[in-house]
Amino acid sequence: MKKILMILTLFSLLLIISCELSMEAPKAGDVHYINVGIDYKNNGVTNIDVTDNLNGTVNDAKELFDALGAVIGKSKRKADGFLMVQEGNSPANFLDPDYPSLTNVKKYLEELEATDKDLTIFTYSGHGIKETGHLVLAYTGSKYETLDPRTLLSWMDAIPGKKLVILDSCFSGMAVEGSPSSTNTVLNNSISKFFETYHSSGKYEKPDLYVLSASAHTDSYEMDFDPLGDKPHYHGIFTYALLEGLGWNHANNSPDNAGSPPAATGGNITVDSLFKYVKKNQAIPSRMKLLSNWTHYQHPLTTGGPLDLILFNL
Repeated sequence: MKKILMILTLFSLLLIISCELSMEAPKAGDVHYINVGIDYKNNGVTNIDVTDNLNGTVNDAKELFDALGAVIGKSKRKADGFLMVQEGNSPANFLDPDYPSLTNVKKYLEELEATDKDLTIFTYSGHGIKETGHLVLAYTGSKYETLDPRTLLSWMDAIPGKKLVILDSCFSGMAVEGSPSSTNTVLNNSISKFFETYHSSGKYEKPDLYVLSASAHTDSYEMDFDPLGDKPHYHGIFTYALLEGLGWNHANNSPDNAGSPPAATGGNITVDSLFKYVKKNQAIPSRMKLLSNWTHYQHPLTTGGPLDLILFNL
C-alpha cells in the first residue's frame, strides 16, 4: 500500500511539473518591438533626483533593436521595430515621436496595430525608482515623468496577441507578479506551492503577458565590458547576457548569423530559455555568496505561469 501511495505521489508531482513546463505552439503572426534606452545626460533642473547618468542604456536599446530584428528574420516572420532613445547632453527635440517621453511611449503602445496572432515586445533600459520600480522616462524640458510598472503592464495587456516586457532597471522586479494560474518561477518555486496552485479551486488561466526583469527588489548594475579597448563599451549586466542569448556577437557588435542563438532550445527561443541563459551567464552572481569577489549581486526574475511562451521558432 505504501509503495502504491509513493508511486501515485510521484506521478502527481511529475504531472504538475510537466504542466508547468509545457509550451504553446507559436503562431505565424507579425512581431512588433519597441526598444527604449535613456542615459539622462540632457537633464536640467528636475522634479526628482536623477543624479547618475547611465552609460549602457542606449547601447542596450540599440543593440537589442538589431538583435531582435536579426532573430525575427531567422524566424521568417514579418516585423516592425521602433527605437526610442535619449542620448547625450544635446537639447532634445521633444516633438520627435521617437523621443522616449511618457506621452510618446503611451502613444506608441496605444496606437500599435496588432492582431491576436501577433507578438509584441517592449524593452526598457533606464532608471527605476527605489521601492516602487517606477520607470524614469526622458527629461521633457521641465521635469522627468515616471511610469508605474502596473500602468505599463495595463497598456501592454490591452494589445491583442502575446506580449513580453523586458526591464533592465533597478527594482524592476516590482513588475513581476505571480500569475493567476501559477507562482513566480523564481522566488516561490517550491513543490508545495505548485501543488497548492494546481489543486486550488481558482480558475486556470493561460497568460498572454510575460515579464523578464533584470533584478528583484534591488539595484541593477551596468559595467564596461571592454575595459582594455580603445573606448568603453557599457551595457547593463542583464542586457549584455540577454544579447548573447539572442545570438549577438559582442566582438563584432553585430548579429551572429552562424548557427542557432545560444538561448535556443529545440529550435525555439522562449521566455524561459532566455531567463535561464541570463541567470547562468550574467557577469555577477544572482545571489549573495560568502566566498565571492563581487560585493554586488543581481537576481533576474520572470513571470510565473502555467506555460512557457515560444517567442521565435527557428
